[in-house]
Amino acid sequence: MCCRYYYEDFEIELRELMKAEMVVKLSDLPSVGSARRDICPSQSSVVIHGDSRRKEAQDGVIGASEMVWGFSNPVRKGLIINARAETAREKITFADSIARRRCVIPASGFYECDAHKAKYRFTSPEGGLLLLAGFYREEQGIPRYTVLTTEANGSMIKVHDRMPVMISRDEIRPWIEDDARLSDFLGREQAPLTCEQESGQISFLYDA
Repeated sequence: MCCRYYYEDFEIELRELMKAEMVVKLSDLPSVGSARRDICPSQSSVVIHGDSRRKEAQDGVIGASEMVWGFSNPVRKGLIINARAETAREKITFADSIARRRCVIPASGFYECDAHKAKYRFTSPEGGLLLLAGFYREEQGIPRYTVLTTEANGSMIKVHDRMPVMISRDEIRPWIEDDARLSDFLGREQAPLTCEQESGQISFLYDA
């Protein structure tokens, strides 16, 4: 699963990403500052998403705005912050959103705890942003998103059996707009990550 991620020296990199990959007014991007910030469920953070009118436009507009992390749970208290890639399209709660409102959640890294409650931080081996796949919907006028997860690969399995579905920079628009590639995105093995224990570095890349 994924229940907390963070920004670090994030805003400049986000603006460079959007300028290079998207059709968007940079002045419209949310300001997130340069200080490190942890993002927890129920908080708002930056999400990259498509324009709802893109089907009628010749060139789809990709933008970024703040959304709240977590769908309301109709069954019990708490928020739905993750959705399983293997079953999301079959669930009534998720089916419409993953079909029509896919998004990308940029992060500097994310945290996970093992069975002994030891905390680990996962980042890109190359540095730079991680791009987490998700989808969103509006609830009473408030946009909310959830993060897709899949089976852990070799770089995470010793800590947790689930990990976020991730995409590369050149896959942002295909993930958001290309319905024909959805199964490929959801079914593939994830790229390896760098793993570091919060109290000190304990391991790097495993073979995926």
